[in-house]
Amino acid sequence: MVNNLYQQEDRIFEKISSEHEDLELDSAAYKITTYGADFTLEVLNSKIESGEIVVPSFQRKFVWTPTQSSQLIESFLLGLPVPQIFLYKEEEKQDLLVVDGQQRLKSINYFFKEKFGDGSKFFLRSVKPAWEGKNYSGLNEPDKRRFMNSILRATIFQQTDPKDNSSIFEIFRRLNTGGVPLTQQEIRNCVIRGEINKFLDILNQHESWRFLFGKNKPDSRMRDVEMILRFLALYKNIEKYKKPMKDFVSDFMLDHKDLDKKIQDEFSSIFFNVMDTVYREIGPKAFKLKAGINIAIFDSITVALARLGTKKAKDIKGKYKCLIKNDGYIEAASKSTTDKEKVETRFKIAKEIFSSK
Repeated sequence: MVNNLYQQEDRIFEKISSEHEDLELDSAAYKITTYGADFTLEVLNSKIESGEIVVPSFQRKFVWTPTQSSQLIESFLLGLPVPQIFLYKEEEKQDLLVVDGQQRLKSINYFFKEKFGDGSKFFLRSVKPAWEGKNYSGLNEPDKRRFMNSILRATIFQQTDPKDNSSIFEIFRRLNTGGVPLTQQEIRNCVIRGEINKFLDILNQHESWRFLFGKNKPDSRMRDVEMILRFLALYKNIEKYKKPMKDFVSDFMLDHKDLDKKIQDEFSSIFFNVMDTVYREIGPKAFKLKAGINIAIFDSITVALARLGTKKAKDIKGKYKCLIKNDGYIEAASKSTTDKEKVETRFKIAKEIFSSK
């Protein structure tokens, strides 16, 4: 296996308009309460340290420069207004998930700790002479109190009906103001926290899968993890599938967030077996009709082989060639790919061809 099998990140997927349109669908009805809260920085910091405020490490790497962080701290010391943050209060644990404001919150936390996340020291720079070069402990007592007691306003959202966190996907998508919009899986990984997160990471390291995906390291936007989740969701519940795909996948992850050892063993055995078989029998371009991975070809081939059982499928390479020449299959894998009829059609054709003698 050689490194030139791996593609550049911006060429991983074939562009399918229906897959992008699926991400924009939001057919659910929610009841949301919204209220404001004025937290002192001391309180916010204590909530971060205790884990009550969840600042997802994946959501956005800390991208502010030391000067930007210093100027935020200076704004508090001067009593200048600072833009509010947005938090989502989840139902189960009552944690406050950061929707928007991670850079501000991390800067505050780092200043209290006197070091940045990378371990470098946090001292103020490019600020007024009275504070230049000082860290938190170097401030005089009045300035310490002024900083600790400064207020940062938060708008807090809480879903009251239905009693789950389903609306947070839309809230994250619509309100996050970062330069790069969060992917659906990045949001899921923040909202849905349990054994399944670690389990998906383990599956994502599998060698055959890494070569089929086309990158030797996990995707920075978690698109590889989302593909695994889509495979598992359709493998387990394809008969219950309904559009949109993004909600179907999210519901599956939520239902299995605390999956036990028995289910983990079942899923890992099936995933490893299917990916090893596809890589060995078809090769690293198994899911590619054009330049990148076709997600619909991926889900139909893998789910068909998982449901059928790889031992029952003979001459997989030859039948794969027949499959990608089937007009009905190619249409179901190219247009309206998240429609229930198209999902069922491409799975049915794939299963019939792989099981034929």
